[in-house]
Amino acid sequence: MTPLGLTFVGHATVLVEIGGARVLTDPVLLPRCTFLRRVVPPPSPRDYTDVDVVVVSHAHHDHLDLPSLRRVGRDVPVVVPPGAGGWLAARGFRQVAELPVGADLDVAGARIRAVPAVHDGFRVPRGPRAESIGFVLSSADEAVYFAGDTDLFPGMADLADRLSLALLPVWGWGPNLGPGHLDPMRAAEAAALVGAPTVVPIHWGTLYPVGLSRLRPHLLHRPPRDLVEAVQRLDLPTRVLITEPGSPVDLSPPWR
Repeated sequence: MTPLGLTFVGHATVLVEIGGARVLTDPVLLPRCTFLRRVVPPPSPRDYTDVDVVVVSHAHHDHLDLPSLRRVGRDVPVVVPPGAGGWLAARGFRQVAELPVGADLDVAGARIRAVPAVHDGFRVPRGPRAESIGFVLSSADEAVYFAGDTDLFPGMADLADRLSLALLPVWGWGPNLGPGHLDPMRAAEAAALVGAPTVVPIHWGTLYPVGLSRLRPHLLHRPPRDLVEAVQRLDLPTRVLITEPGSPVDLSPPWR
C-alpha cells in the first residue's frame, strides 16, 4: 500500500501522490499570473518536478497558466477538458489528452476520471471555449476529489462510491465571487454532498490583484476558517485540514 501524500502548492495547485503516481493539479507556479500577484513564497521545485501527469480543470488563466506548464515541462502528460487539447498542443505541449466527463485513464498506478463541474471555462480574450471539469484521482486504496472551480450541484452526491478526501475551493482571487464558485458555506454544503470524511480547502490565500491585499487582507486567510465554522454550523462529521499554501497536508493517522 502506497500512502497518500498531498502538498497544497497554492491556489488550485495541489501535488497529489496517490498509487505511486505524482499528479499535479492546475499548476500556477510563478510570481505573477496576468494581473494577479502571488502573495506567498514561490513553490519549491520538488513540488512540481518529476510529476507523472498534470490535470487541468478548465482554461481560465489562473488554472491553465502557460508559463507554469512550461516550467513543469512540455513533455509531461497533460489531461484537459474537451475543447482545450488542440489549443494546448498547438503551443508545443507534446502529450495532451482530452478527457470528457465520465471517461478515465490510468497513469503510473493512479486512475484519473473526469467528473462534472458547473463553471464557465471560456478563456478570454482569445482562447478555447473549453468545458470545465473536476477529477477523481484514485488508487486501490484511496480516492481524492479535485473540484477545480465549480458551483454547488446535486450531482456531487454521485461523483464516487467512496471518497477518502475532497479538495474543495473556498474562495477565488479577489473581493467578490461570481457564479460558478464555492464560498465557505457552499463548500460546506458540497462537503455534505460528496461525503468525503476529510476536506482540504483550496483556492485561497495565494493570488490577489496587485494592491488589494492591503485593502481586504482578511480574504487571504479567513475563507478556510469560515469553512470550519460552516461545517460546525451544519453539524457535519467532516474533518477540515487547513493547510497554508506551500505546505504538505498533515495526513498523519488518524486523518480520516
